[in-house]
Amino acid sequence: MNPARSSEAVARHVIGALIASGLLLAGCGTTRFEPAPQPAVNLSGQWILDSAASDDAAKMIAAITPKPRPWTDKDRRAQAAADAAAQGAGGQGGQGGQGGQGGQGGNRGGRREGRGNEQGGAPPRVSDTLPSWGRVRPGDFISAFAMPPAMITIEQLPARVRIGVGEARRRDFQPGDDQPFSVTDRYGSRKVSAGWRRDEFLVQSADGSRLTVTEHYRRHADDRLDLRVEFSAQGLKSLDVHSVYRRATNAELEAPSEGPPAPAPR
Repeated sequence: MNPARSSEAVARHVIGALIASGLLLAGCGTTRFEPAPQPAVNLSGQWILDSAASDDAAKMIAAITPKPRPWTDKDRRAQAAADAAAQGAGGQGGQGGQGGQGGQGGNRGGRREGRGNEQGGAPPRVSDTLPSWGRVRPGDFISAFAMPPAMITIEQLPARVRIGVGEARRRDFQPGDDQPFSVTDRYGSRKVSAGWRRDEFLVQSADGSRLTVTEHYRRHADDRLDLRVEFSAQGLKSLDVHSVYRRATNAELEAPSEGPPAPAPR
């Protein structure tokens, strides 16, 4: 075989593999959004849910919430074994907390216990080996993402969009950022990206193939705000909830709060 031809063949093979891998990586990338709306639009304001013009989200969520599977004797035996093993590992880990000051000793003991579990100590509880909603009830899990809040506050700045639900729950986005930030909470770890697609502001939360939630915010000429939430989770039917908001009046803004808003940690 001609050495020159052999080296050329190898080079062509390597280049082809690099091109193929580049195409694959491009296809697996995160959704790209624009940094500014086209045409220009301003979503800023405090918006009140118009229930009469919106989907009945509670009814839709109830329709896809799975019914709990009755436990079998095998489940009970497995849970009892997991509880016994966890109790034994907890007793060993608790020794690390003795002699600590205040809550710090308990934290150190808890960390030692966690490392012991990772090294093969106690097996996970049966209740921990659930689908994408983890340890919470599936109805609560779906509602946390798909239930529209009673009021939304949006502050649209040139390089930032802030979306708030109540006083304690605010999210700050840089539209079109090509490096999504991560959120780790009781529902798992998600990549969150946001930006504009034409005159619509989108927020997308994704946890691999387990969970995808896309929020669509759009302003209408009649001074109304549309919120559409597409929800998809492994093991559950998908949801597409459409809600309509009107601008809050001064009287509504000055009225005392009736309590904390519904959970919506998107």
